[in-house]
Amino acid sequence: MKSYKNILFTLLAIVMVLTGLSCRKAGEITTSLQPQTSEPLTAPATPQAPRLEYWTCSMHPQVKEPKPGNCPICGMTLIPLYATGASATGEKTPSDQGEVYLSQEGIRQASVRVEPAEKRGLSKELLIFGSLGYNFNLHRDVIPLVSGRIEKQFIDFNLTEVKKGASLISIYSTEAIAYQEEYLKALRERWLSTFYERELLDSMVKLAAEKLQRIGYTDDDLKHLQEDCKVAPDIIVRAPISGSIVGNMVHIGEMAKPDQPLYHIVPLDELWFNAQVFEPDLGLLELGQKVRITTKSFPGEEFVGKLAFIGRTLEASNRTIPVRFTIPNPKLRLLPNLSANGALEIPLGNFLSVPNSAVLDLGTRHVVYIQKEVGAYVRRNVRVGQVTQHYTKIIEGLTAGDLVVTSGAFLVDAQSQLRSAAPVGVDAPVGTEKTSESPPAAAQPHHH
Repeated sequence: MKSYKNILFTLLAIVMVLTGLSCRKAGEITTSLQPQTSEPLTAPATPQAPRLEYWTCSMHPQVKEPKPGNCPICGMTLIPLYATGASATGEKTPSDQGEVYLSQEGIRQASVRVEPAEKRGLSKELLIFGSLGYNFNLHRDVIPLVSGRIEKQFIDFNLTEVKKGASLISIYSTEAIAYQEEYLKALRERWLSTFYERELLDSMVKLAAEKLQRIGYTDDDLKHLQEDCKVAPDIIVRAPISGSIVGNMVHIGEMAKPDQPLYHIVPLDELWFNAQVFEPDLGLLELGQKVRITTKSFPGEEFVGKLAFIGRTLEASNRTIPVRFTIPNPKLRLLPNLSANGALEIPLGNFLSVPNSAVLDLGTRHVVYIQKEVGAYVRRNVRVGQVTQHYTKIIEGLTAGDLVVTSGAFLVDAQSQLRSAAPVGVDAPVGTEKTSESPPAAAQPHHH
């Protein structure tokens, strides 16, 4: 009986000990579930170094080499390509924000330089090609007004410049002789008429004189004819204007007809520069704009003229518009049909612009890369206007002061294309670029 009681007391003691341990453990659990404000619930994750995927070429992204070296296609130095995404500390990297990241070595290798976008006075030099010609508005054809045989030529083939009224040739014409006889007959009848008939005969004399004037007779010629009362066998053809003879020198003995020009005369103290302008440049043209032309005949010498005509028809074969400039030629040094090159300086005004090297033409759009901070570059779509010799007008997409990449923009874009074409370790969010050339120094993998 005593033995049984000892066993019972022993079991009771064991139960009490187990009950106390259970309550203590429950208290510890309850305490651990209470909110803690001084320390985080979980310990920070162990930083993991970015993974080097392969070495590639910025010009040929299809190249994937396991170690550094040169591109087997173009010989350029290969660049490392790392898996991008969240950094070892869990913070967002520039590539997660659509940026292109370059290390200091990458900046040096790509020769990246930036320049602020700003307003500039832009002008465009339009280069055009054409030839010189004479002024058709001043051109005159020398045509005989009566038929006849050329009896004498008063100029020779060595003389090309003539003055207005200068004698050119004499023509034997029976028609001219008949007009002279009609005029002399009218004069005789008027002097022999009575006072009452004189008014009617004056009209006949005037009509006969007008016939002679229409075939080239001058007032002096009529005066001499009236004084001599003798018919001249030849009629003189004179130069209608002062200028240069540019075609059709005749020969003695040839027959002259009213429908056949004898000479072409045109002043050469002002020439035309005839050229073609391409369709995209039509909107830049305004009448009166100055042009500077050069010729092979006078190398290094410029002749200045102004725009006088803009064509109204487009040449469908080459998409050009004819234009014409007037070129002063006081010393008659320039000649028709000389080939010439023209430079047209067109002021465009003050506009926001960037250097031409900053704008990348992707076919359907234009982009520039903006530097947010040293080593971080963001691609931005822009709408461009006129492109001058050094600068591109920006219509939309930039503001004054934005730092744009002007040197190395192509290589920066190549980095972007590499990441967009290459498989990466972490999926990129929709609408972002996962681009990186090399990770920051703190995230480089350590080898022990």
